[in-house]
Amino acid sequence: MYQIFVVEDELLIRQSIRNMIENLSGPYAFCGEASDGEMALSMMQDLMPDILITDIRMPFLDGFELIRHVKAMMPWLKIIIISGFGEFEYAQKAISLGVDLYLLKPIRSPELAEAIESVAHQIEKNRSQNQFLPAGYDKDEVHIALHQHFMEQLLFGGADTGVLLERARSLDLDIVAPYYQVVLFGFDADSSQQRVLKTAILSILRDQNSPLYHISNSGQLTLLFCSGDLSQLSEDVYRLINIIRHELDPLGITATTVVGTVVERLSAIRDACSAANDIFKKVQTVSAGQLIDINDTAQLTAKIANFSSPFDDAFRHRLQQCASEDLPALLDEYLSQNHFGSMLMRYDALIDLLKITIHMISKTTPNADSKDIAAKLSSEYDLFAASAHRDSFRKLALELLQKAVSQRQDNPAVFRHTHVINRAMEYVQEHYCDPNISLIAVAKHVGMSSAHFSMIFSQTAGRSFINYLTALRLEKAKELLSTTDMLLSAIAMEIGYNEPNYFSHVFRKNVGMTPKEYRQQNQQDQYSR
Repeated sequence: MYQIFVVEDELLIRQSIRNMIENLSGPYAFCGEASDGEMALSMMQDLMPDILITDIRMPFLDGFELIRHVKAMMPWLKIIIISGFGEFEYAQKAISLGVDLYLLKPIRSPELAEAIESVAHQIEKNRSQNQFLPAGYDKDEVHIALHQHFMEQLLFGGADTGVLLERARSLDLDIVAPYYQVVLFGFDADSSQQRVLKTAILSILRDQNSPLYHISNSGQLTLLFCSGDLSQLSEDVYRLINIIRHELDPLGITATTVVGTVVERLSAIRDACSAANDIFKKVQTVSAGQLIDINDTAQLTAKIANFSSPFDDAFRHRLQQCASEDLPALLDEYLSQNHFGSMLMRYDALIDLLKITIHMISKTTPNADSKDIAAKLSSEYDLFAASAHRDSFRKLALELLQKAVSQRQDNPAVFRHTHVINRAMEYVQEHYCDPNISLIAVAKHVGMSSAHFSMIFSQTAGRSFINYLTALRLEKAKELLSTTDMLLSAIAMEIGYNEPNYFSHVFRKNVGMTPKEYRQQNQQDQYSR
């Protein structure tokens, strides 16, 4: 299956191209669209298409700049330009950037079909020869790029099992096994250590006849182990973990490691990776350097991995106003409304409370470094041990809240803007469905300059204004997806997004799945109750 992405600022033309692609016969799939290059770049990093169809003149980031960036990230990408400009200089520049075809508007369906079939043929030919057409890449670089593209689709989605098996065969990768296990690594290396780190990691993996691996742009390493024997699988996993940690120790680089659950289907790898990633993000934020095996926690399920903490914005608002003696009642109220039936759920909740505490302490401590505060609190409290039982869980939760509130009461001046931010949040909750709502508009509503409002909002709320607005919209979207049969386009408009595809992109980026997948999962959960 060849995934095709379209970038065109004219809505009618974009819809026309999309319709042409969807009506094509053959192994072609329309995977996304954007109205400008900047939006497209962000979406394509997630979708990893095979073919890009783009215009040249667009707002924010034009077609040539988009091509320059995506070629650096995805050297396998085949590019078709559809433009209203036929001047020689445009065609010449397109050739210099490695564009495969240059078509002139208006484009007809047979012409587009022929162009797509042509570049698809090139892709297939390159796969069989294990090489790319564009100059400047040697065979090793091409193999690594293909390998990483394949791993992104295997770990994060984007291709069905049949396509994955076909691509694995073309890369001489043996991925058929009874058992699979994902292991995630994050490293505390600064920018000056990144090159040394990557060299060391690749050297270790090469020397150890490594499992399949993927290295993200942020430097996160994901390993995929395949085995026919469970005990051997566990031995291989921990042997390589120990080697990596041991080899990086002399470099002064600490590794945070999460060992994912064992799965028995190729199609289940994506969910296992997503679940491990959820845990990894929380651990990496507040307690870097830990080694966590989520198979050791009791009864891990998809529901637990996607567990939402009760300590939301409403809880944070009340906490800012709460006196120390009222904390037990506040905590018990929230705990009574939620079920913490597993150790992992309790651990997840304690992580969120720790983050709230770190944020409140860093706001009230001049020149404090939140990383130092996190390190101190992480060493002071054993979150995993406290998560083992409900009583120890509640005790530590209360201790964390008391620490946060006592710090706030010692430094009341930093909370002088709380009432202003509460007014702003109330306004956003009433107007989030307005596509024109903005930081500037909300700042004006509370009588502040946008720059000042932006700063105190982030300090008080613990997140940026846009992150707060996005979270509010997505919570409403989840509710509508779970309780109605509304079209995705209607839901997007309902929560303030004029572009349904941009809504889908934001939803997937923040929730870890598409709106359609979220709706299907939620319906399955309801049927199973």
